[in-house]
Amino acid sequence: MAVSFGVAKVILSDGTVVEPPLNGITVFTGPNNSGKSLLLREIVTRIHHYPGTMDPVRWVEGIQIHQEGTSEELISGLQERGCEARYHRVDGRTYLPGRIHTDGPGVDTEAAAANWNAASFQILSHLLVNDQWTDQRLSSQGESNTWDQLLPPNHPVQRLWEDKEVHARFSQLFENAFGEPITINRYVPQIRLQIGSVGMADTPPPASPELRAAYAALPYLSEQGDGVRAFANILLHAFVRPAPVIVIDEPEAFLHPPQARLLGRYLSLYTPSPCQVIVATHSADFLSGVLEGNAASATDSPRSLALVRISRANGTVAARSLAPESVTEILDTPLLRYSNIVSGLFHDGVVLCEAEGDCHFYAANFDAVRGAGRYENITFLHVNGKARLGDAAQKLRTCGIPTAIVADFDLLNDAAKIKQIMAQLGGVWEDIRDDVIALQRHAASSVIATPANDLKKNIDGIIGNPRGATTLSQNQIDKISAALKAANGWKFLKASGVTALSGEPHNAAQRLLSYFANLGIFLVPVGELECWIRALPATNKSLWLTRVFEEGYYKAPSVELRDFSISITRYLAGGE
Repeated sequence: MAVSFGVAKVILSDGTVVEPPLNGITVFTGPNNSGKSLLLREIVTRIHHYPGTMDPVRWVEGIQIHQEGTSEELISGLQERGCEARYHRVDGRTYLPGRIHTDGPGVDTEAAAANWNAASFQILSHLLVNDQWTDQRLSSQGESNTWDQLLPPNHPVQRLWEDKEVHARFSQLFENAFGEPITINRYVPQIRLQIGSVGMADTPPPASPELRAAYAALPYLSEQGDGVRAFANILLHAFVRPAPVIVIDEPEAFLHPPQARLLGRYLSLYTPSPCQVIVATHSADFLSGVLEGNAASATDSPRSLALVRISRANGTVAARSLAPESVTEILDTPLLRYSNIVSGLFHDGVVLCEAEGDCHFYAANFDAVRGAGRYENITFLHVNGKARLGDAAQKLRTCGIPTAIVADFDLLNDAAKIKQIMAQLGGVWEDIRDDVIALQRHAASSVIATPANDLKKNIDGIIGNPRGATTLSQNQIDKISAALKAANGWKFLKASGVTALSGEPHNAAQRLLSYFANLGIFLVPVGELECWIRALPATNKSLWLTRVFEEGYYKAPSVELRDFSISITRYLAGGE
């Protein structure tokens, strides 16, 4: 039986029970000041004092520990993780590594075995859980004094000094991120990590003058920028001597987005198995890296990923937990791994649009409508067309994120898309079938052909004045094909919206707008984006958007656009 240790359950104060995977990553997300860091500290405190109690309790009512294996297997398992037990001939006892920056020989293995057998982990906790906090992230953790090598190293830097294979793996991880290796000068009494390579191999001491000069020319890690030091410090504690449980608060702190993403990938790919990683993060880049790492290891044994979104409003804490199997189904897809949709997990609401330009317009309009009012933590994201709107909204809502959709009015032209989005977001096709069919029949009955003379002018304008054997471009072919098509009523509905209708088709459209809005799907009542501002020509969407922003049209939304935005905000404030 292999030894294993981890947190089997976390019982939160609102009654939510989180079951972090023992060989995987648990990610706590939520808006600022929701209590993520505090929650992690309470988990770590309970591990350190297990099975004792804790007071006061803000988030964690209690934890259950998973413990498996004999004390002998514990000692062996810790050695595999870089925490070797060593016999000290001076006092005739065997010791495991002590806490970092503490004096003394370490943890007596007999005492460690007794505590393990009694399921009391106080003297062992630093070997069982490694916790990293933002307020420690920039400290000089890449430095240490040499030590009595009859005793095990207490500091991860000491292990790098002692084990060149571990040093090489650590250096490669760092070099992948910053383009330079990590070097250690083993000829001096103090261990200090340095950046770069000396360009020559170490030799038995004493070092040659050239080698000493090469080391002296390299900068120290402690002299580098915040991001480099923060990244290196997490690598030191998560990969050099990894504990069975690794807790990191805001791993993205001080990092640029590419390094945050890479760190998430590292934690997913390279921590030993089994290893329980628990993080609190604000970073979509970090979470995307975790998802990428999971996908990259899918042919081997991908780590489980649990997601917990927490919030705190009006003094009340609340949590929503997704089990690993649900998270894999929801998040581990190319749509979310390689898009910014995952960033929605870090907001209080998401508005999904068809295209990036739509996001820019509606975000600016929301700002104009809000004015000096309270800021809503809402983000606008796009999915490149209508086809993925329902899927993305379903995934975000399952994660506990209130999500609204904005789609052009002609979504109603496609019964298959309507049925799909109904199934994804809780609608019932039979409730709206008659109105959809009535509207589609009305649109289909209005077929307008372009007069032949106008058609000839359009095609001549597309072709221009070709010479010789010049062939048509694909763009010209597409334009000619579009010009030849007879226009039905949907072309005019998309350009005019509900105002183009009267009588029963108008009533059917209004009922559909209301039904979809109750599902959080807001169809543009004026037709499409460009119809909100008719003072500008809508022949080219990109140029239309440019003029909207350059000429300030977005600053003065119409009453109808204002009401449309307010209805979305109200839905997100009380929606799922």
